[in-house]
Amino acid sequence: MRLPKWFSSVLSTALLAIPFFATAAFADYPSRGMSMNNVKAHYGQPYSVSQSATPVKKRWPRITVWNYGGFSVYFEHGKVLHTVVH
Repeated sequence: MRLPKWFSSVLSTALLAIPFFATAAFADYPSRGMSMNNVKAHYGQPYSVSQSATPVKKRWPRITVWNYGGFSVYFEHGKVLHTVVH
């Protein structure tokens, strides 16, 4: 059975994209709920640290951001809220 030319080009493009997504999706980044101490022990000292400037209230807690160059980690109440890959 012969496949159309367009099908082989789509298939080869899809196969080339798999390694990128697989490595990005399963890379070693901090997961939600990790403590600040665990992140610092595993990934070392961040390049920069910033905090939200808004007044701290129970409804709006302080957000801390640690920048590691390739990714940033957002903390709320000392726990990882999000990790953003740059």
